[in-house]
Amino acid sequence: MAHGEESGHGRDWFAVLPDCDAAWAAIASVAPRQVVSASHASGRPWLVEPGGAGGRGSRRRGVVAEAGPVRLAVWGDCPPSQGRLAELAGRVRCLEDLDRLPGAIPGSVHLLASVDGRVRAQGTASGLRRIFHARVGGVTLACDRSDVLATAMGAGLDEEALALRLLEPAVPHPLEERSVWRGVHAVGDGWWLRLDQDGSARCRQWWTTPEPELPLARGAHSVRAALGAAVAARTAGGGTISADLSGGMDSTSLCFLAAGGHARLLTCTRTGGDSSHGDAAWARQVPAHLPRAEHLLMDCADLPPFFAGMLAFGHDADEPVRGARAAVYATDLARRMAAAGSRLHLCGEAADQVVQGFPSYLHTAVRTAPTVAMRHLRALAAHRRWQVVPMVRALADSRTYPRWLAATAGDLPPLWQHSGRPAMGWQLRPGMPPWASDQAVATVRGLIRDAAPDARPLAGSRGQHTVLMVIRSAARIARHLAGITADAGTPTHFPYLDDQVIDACLAVRLHERTSPFVYKPLLAAAMRTIVPDVFLGRRTKGEFTLDVHTGLRQRRASSSRSRRRVRQMLLFTVPTLMFSVSAISGSVRPS
Repeated sequence: MAHGEESGHGRDWFAVLPDCDAAWAAIASVAPRQVVSASHASGRPWLVEPGGAGGRGSRRRGVVAEAGPVRLAVWGDCPPSQGRLAELAGRVRCLEDLDRLPGAIPGSVHLLASVDGRVRAQGTASGLRRIFHARVGGVTLACDRSDVLATAMGAGLDEEALALRLLEPAVPHPLEERSVWRGVHAVGDGWWLRLDQDGSARCRQWWTTPEPELPLARGAHSVRAALGAAVAARTAGGGTISADLSGGMDSTSLCFLAAGGHARLLTCTRTGGDSSHGDAAWARQVPAHLPRAEHLLMDCADLPPFFAGMLAFGHDADEPVRGARAAVYATDLARRMAAAGSRLHLCGEAADQVVQGFPSYLHTAVRTAPTVAMRHLRALAAHRRWQVVPMVRALADSRTYPRWLAATAGDLPPLWQHSGRPAMGWQLRPGMPPWASDQAVATVRGLIRDAAPDARPLAGSRGQHTVLMVIRSAARIARHLAGITADAGTPTHFPYLDDQVIDACLAVRLHERTSPFVYKPLLAAAMRTIVPDVFLGRRTKGEFTLDVHTGLRQRRASSSRSRRRVRQMLLFTVPTLMFSVSAISGSVRPS
């Protein structure tokens, strides 16, 4: 992880300052030079970026607009025009008026405001865009990177928070929002931070999880509109954009939507080392339907293997992140797309988490749609070989979220694995790695127990809560990948993580957006007539297990060579060093 600018390798950041004189002195400790991107109506600095050699700050994708005492800023993917933002600013009378603005701004953005000396800063509901805050020099500063604030404070790592990050497959809510830097606090996903002129701060909620009440037909119409708007926002700038194309429903939907936009489209398909890998065969069918797009088929032998560069992954992150397996490939692809003239790259990742539910939806469906739930249960039990008694026990479990969370503290398995038991808890049961120390396990148990009594679920049902948790987990990975690919020349965009898309998907009934009989029924219904039926009917998924194991073997072989070189060096260096020490000792004698 990077600690501020010193090891950030040019990674952009922005800081938000309250409207008071002490704020500028506080931010001056972060970096030797800053660029003031926007000021409060008072003339004091409001938005600050890193400056210095290389023109840092110029790559920041942001728009600022004014309307009287109101200042609005949108930072991130495809911000609106300054004229459009000025129009929105003209409707704002107080900070609370901004609650309705996110729906009017497609894309994935930070929304920032200064109104009569009061400040609002917020990220996204998914957590792809985040806001952190800390007390520096007696005032509260906000930033989109936690390590920048840690540098300003001179803060060190929070070992307890690091221990929590060992949990697999995810840290349970609300512990997943805890920063790994002492004294630095994360604003919750779906919450906004208020900074007042006296230097104080408080958080308020602006987004709540939609109730899953819409039938599939109505919900599909909303998803079609939201996903179409998300892609259109990316193509509106013209030029060339690129997109993943696996032949699966997620990426293929984005490609067909993008092909109808104003930008030239370049699609990219990665082949697998396994002869049974079907992505290339499916992707070869697309050009007949998208003749105006350019299609690139990349052989896996010409690409970086999985786990390449693993030791360097995360060195410029502000928190521990997953995704090391394919990080070098993502960076390599970003460089290739930049060379081809692409200004952004569309990725279908996170669709699995957004457009459907997970087995815990059955716990909800049994209580809301029992007839449908029984049909789904029979099919899933046969497919996943669930035994009757554990399945009934899981369905009957009525523990509240605090009780469920407290119980997980006493049941942290040494290694998360598929046990064959139905996963119908509030989320997948977390576990610690087998190499974790007893102290680390005890620390994590204590933190979970302490958090449990006051913990509140993200939604009223287990099914919806689980969906939110896996979305946030995917967003944490996407946040880092977006950063490293932007540094490589082509920022990756994740349209399925746009707030409007998440809102539209989560509003559909759980048992209708998920089915053991139809693959991703919600997305298939939404993309009908846009994507040819042949692609919507695909039920297979590209399998990279062989490529993963090949990468592991190569990594193991590379590590073995490194160890041999170290041993050879030591065999030569240690005797030489001992001889030198002996010679020096012998030449210095007491007089």
